[in-house]
Amino acid sequence: MQIRPGSLLIANPAYAHKEKLGKCVYITESTDASTMGLILNSADSYLMSDLLSQKGISWPWSTQIGIGGDYSPTCLIMLHSNDWYSSNTMPVDKQYSISSDGVMLEKLEDGNTPNWFKMFIGTSGWTPTELEQELRADKPKWLLLARPSIDLLDTSPDKLWDAAVNECSQDVFDTYF
Repeated sequence: MQIRPGSLLIANPAYAHKEKLGKCVYITESTDASTMGLILNSADSYLMSDLLSQKGISWPWSTQIGIGGDYSPTCLIMLHSNDWYSSNTMPVDKQYSISSDGVMLEKLEDGNTPNWFKMFIGTSGWTPTELEQELRADKPKWLLLARPSIDLLDTSPDKLWDAAVNECSQDVFDTYF
């Protein structure tokens, strides 16, 4: 079981802790030091216009910002298609990158946007052994989908977990049967 950027953690319907149940976390980085990801379907969200108006930036669109996790709760992160970059863009895999910088906001405000993107505040993180234990336990807290479909990542947050469990089940079925 390889945890790699671009994979999806899905809260195990049988064993996940109550606060994690229903969550899907897209892995953005996995190194010897840590694994980082974004909760794609947090129940809480903000409007980008409300957040940026506090900084004096006008935002005319109704862009939602999800809570990506508890780490770096003031950091604005954009998960986006690889057709776009900013001064602090890091590729996740062949399809997606993450960006987080002031230039990113200026470009977006000017209408320079990627074909696909989602915005988040904060990120989720684990030590390598911590996540490995959660995945390999007798009662694993997470299911791992190595290559989630593009359609899955574009699913609305309220339907994402059910769709992810279905896609993971199909992936297991296709692999073993």
